Amino acid sequence: MTDRQLFDGVAADYDAYRPDYPAQLFDALESAMGQPLLWSHVCDVGAGTGISSRAIAGRGATVTAVDPGLGVLQVLRSKSTSRVLPVVGDGNALPLADGQFDLVSYAQSFHWTDPDRAVGEAFRVLKPGGVLALWWNRHDVSVPWFAQHQQRLFAACGWAGHDDEAWAAQLLAGPRWHSRVATVEIPWTRRMSVVDFGRNIMTKSYVFGMGDRAPDVVAAEVDELTREHPDGYIDEPFSTYAVMARR
Repeated sequence: MTDRQLFDGVAADYDAYRPDYPAQLFDALESAMGQPLLWSHVCDVGAGTGISSRAIAGRGATVTAVDPGLGVLQVLRSKSTSRVLPVVGDGNALPLADGQFDLVSYAQSFHWTDPDRAVGEAFRVLKPGGVLALWWNRHDVSVPWFAQHQQRLFAACGWAGHDDEAWAAQLLAGPRWHSRVATVEIPWTRRMSVVDFGRNIMTKSYVFGMGDRAPDVVAAEVDELTREHPDGYIDEPFSTYAVMARR
C-alpha cells in the first residue's frame, strides 16, 4: 500500500466522521470560476470517500472523482449519484485528456502530491480560463480546549503537524506558475459527541499509523475530553482555507 492509499483501511469511518465543508466555500468557487457549479465539469483529485465530490455534485456539477485508493472509491461509489464518476489515479499523473474541466479541486489532499507535477497536471486538464482550487479544513487553535487537545494528541503520537498551507498560494504565485491567486478563509464549527470525535481521531494518518498503540492513545484522549466536556459534546472549531488560481 502506498502513502496515497493509506485511508483505504479507515474508509468507512473517514466518510462517517470527517468534517464536510461550509456552503460559503462553494460560493467562493463559483465566484472564482465566474460561473455556477450547475452544469460545470469538475475534476476532484484525492477525492477519497467523496465528501467534497458529493457536495460539488449537489450544486449540479458533473464530477470526475480521482483517487488511487480502491477502498475509498468503493465507499464513494456506494454513496454518490450518477453525477460522480470514480476514476483510479492520482494528481501527479491524471489519467484524463487535456482541456476537459471548468474546475480542478483538491479537498484536503494536495499535500499528498508532488506539488509542481500536480499543478502541471491540473492546468493540463483544465479548459482555458478554468480554475484550480485547493482547500483544507484547519482547526482554530485559538480555542483553548482544542489547543490543549491537539497538544496532548500530537505529543502522544510524536507528530509535529502539517506545514501552514499558505505554501500552496506561494507556489502558485511563484516563478514557475506565475498564477493570479485568490485565497479565502471561512470560520465555522460542528457539534458532535466526544465519542464520535474519538472515532474521527482514529482516521488521522498520524494516529492510525501508530498501529497497535493507536486505540489506547485515542481512548486516553476521549477520557480526558469527557472530563472536560461532561455533557458529552464538543464544538469542533474550523477555518476552511482555500487557494484558487486561474489557468
